[in-house]
Parts: sequence; C-alpha cells; structure tokens
Amino acid sequence: MKHLQTIFLLFFSISAFSQKVTYNHIVDASDAETNEVMELFENYLASNPQNQEKNAFWNKEEQEKFKDYDFLETEFQPSLYMGFPAHVLSIRFINDTCQIKVQFSSCKEDGSPYVLAIVNYIAIKENGKFKLYNWLTYNKKNWPCTTVGLVDFYYPPYHKFNVEKAKKLNDFIIESCRNFGVQPERFEYYLANNFDEVQKLRGFDYYLGMGGHAMPSGKAAEKKVYCGGLGEYYPHEVFHVQIDKHFPNKHFWVSEGVATLLGGSRGKSLDWHIKRTNIYLQKHPEINLNNMLSLANLDNETAYHYVLGGFVAKKVKEKGGWEMLVEFMSSGKTDEDYYNAIEKYLGVKKPEINEYIRGQLQIEAKD
Repeated sequence: MKHLQTIFLLFFSISAFSQKVTYNHIVDASDAETNEVMELFENYLASNPQNQEKNAFWNKEEQEKFKDYDFLETEFQPSLYMGFPAHVLSIRFINDTCQIKVQFSSCKEDGSPYVLAIVNYIAIKENGKFKLYNWLTYNKKNWPCTTVGLVDFYYPPYHKFNVEKAKKLNDFIIESCRNFGVQPERFEYYLANNFDEVQKLRGFDYYLGMGGHAMPSGKAAEKKVYCGGLGEYYPHEVFHVQIDKHFPNKHFWVSEGVATLLGGSRGKSLDWHIKRTNIYLQKHPEINLNNMLSLANLDNETAYHYVLGGFVAKKVKEKGGWEMLVEFMSSGKTDEDYYNAIEKYLGVKKPEINEYIRGQLQIEAKD
C-alpha cells in the first residue's frame, strides 16, 4: 500500500499486537446478547488473529474453506491487528445477525487522530453461540453473480455484465495456467466502477489510502480478486490468484513483473509503462537503477516494480521463452537472488544494470 512506511512507523510506536478495545456508545449495553457480542469481539482481538490459526471465536465454515479466513486481516502490513486500539462504534442487531462497526486508530503526538481503518464484522449464532463472520460473506448476497468458466463474477446491481470480457478473462486463465504448468482453479471476482465501492462490500467504511482520483485498481487474495474500474477483465490480479502460490520461491519483483508483462498494470500495458518510465528516467539521470529494488512509485500511475520488473521479465521471456520464464519464477526471494537472476538469465551484472536498462528502455520506447 502507498502508506506502508507510515503504517510501519506507527506500528513500532504503539504496543505491538496488544489491542485495547473501547466503546463509543452502545445503546443496549446491559442486554445479554449485546454483552455476549462485546465479549466475543474482545476475545477475538486477544487471540492473536493476525496468525490466522484455528480460532474459537470465528465461524467454522469460513475457517474450513479459507486458510486466511478473516478477509480484513491481510489488508495492511503486517496486519490489520498490528496493535492499533480498537474503538467499537456500534453494535446493531437485525433479525438473527449482529453488525459490529470498529475503528482502528491511534492518537498522534499533537493529539490528533490517526485512523487506519473503519471496518465491519457480522456475528451470527453457531450452535447457540455468536461467532464472527466476514462482512463480505453476508453482504455479497446483495450483488448479482454470473459464472463464466472458472470465474464467479459479483457486481453491483447497476452494472451491465459484459460476457465477452468475461470470456476473454477465462481464456487468459486457461492459457496462463497452461504456460506455467499449473491446474486452473475456480475463484470469485468482485468488480465495480471504483475500488472504494468494492472495499465497502468487503467491510471497509474507510481505509488508509482511500480517496484521490479514481483509477483502475485491484487486489488479489485467497480464491478472490477485487477489481475497481476495469470491469470483467483485470488479468494482472487474476495472474496472482492462479499462478503465485505454485511458485513460492520468487522475489516480489518477479511476481509483479510477470503479472505486468502478461496482464498490464492499472489498466495499461507494459509497453505504455515503459514509454512513460523512459521519459521520466531521461529527465532524471541521477536515479541509479543499479539499486532499483530500493525504488518505489514513480508516480500515482506507474510503480518501478511493475515497469522495471515487467521489463526484466519480458527480456527473460524473449531470451528463453516460457521455459526460462517459468524457471525465473523460482529464482529466489531475496534481493540478492533477484540481482543474481538478472545476471544468470540476461548476462547483466549488478553494476551494469543502470546502463543496460536505460539503453534498452529507449529502444523499447521507440517500437
């Protein structure tokens, strides 16, 4: 996330993984079921939910179906439950369900609030006792669902479903899995006009990074893709869902680079990002690509790990085809491994990377 560094700084300034729970105003705090839900949520936060291990306070069905059964936990690094005090804003009962709205935030030194997220949970009785559920599990029932091939598409009622784009995405899945020698799997795909709308469906009233100019954005999770702004065809995130887990010994730039090579990034092709980056680098000769892994976002549309990672992946594929690209996907997790892979597959040593990439980008940008 774009505010990741800020999150880490705050993480180390508050008590790690020891979250205090407070309450804003609970209308019926003396009610027995309300007290049961309050105790449930407090016990869940005290159970180290960031570990995503078997948990007595979460429902059995989602734990059996998903390894990362709490869909909100992985939204932030190292975790939503990294230690921000949890302030329960409301507990509301609707028939047999209970809605819990919680703000995760802290106070800065000047006394002003710093809000990480405002999120929603559902509590439903399981064998006579309340258990926590994902807001998405409950809320997705309000969105239409159309299945095309391996994909269950969920979309807002206002959306006109595009069958041709859905078929194109399914074709991308089949082809990608064949090229990487893995078995394609069914998954859920959530789409809307903008990513904030998808986040609301997931249970986020607010999250750090929300707002700004709307642009295509997406996120991959276990058996799920969340997509805003590109409708039924967001191949970049689909690549992550289908392929990533089969290649655990890979660097982050390898994963993002290959995904960008095959599926673009933020709605734009790798070629588009290369041309944009080439212009930027020509204006900034002081940027040293020999240490490119230390670089983050170029601007709000292009990130170095997408474009330079995609460029390296493209060169690997051009040199050795799919076989070499598949091998590249298992070239190691560390930064040293990544630089060594560039030398192994492209014959470019680390002190030569800056000159090599700048020269090649100029050639690529002219095509």
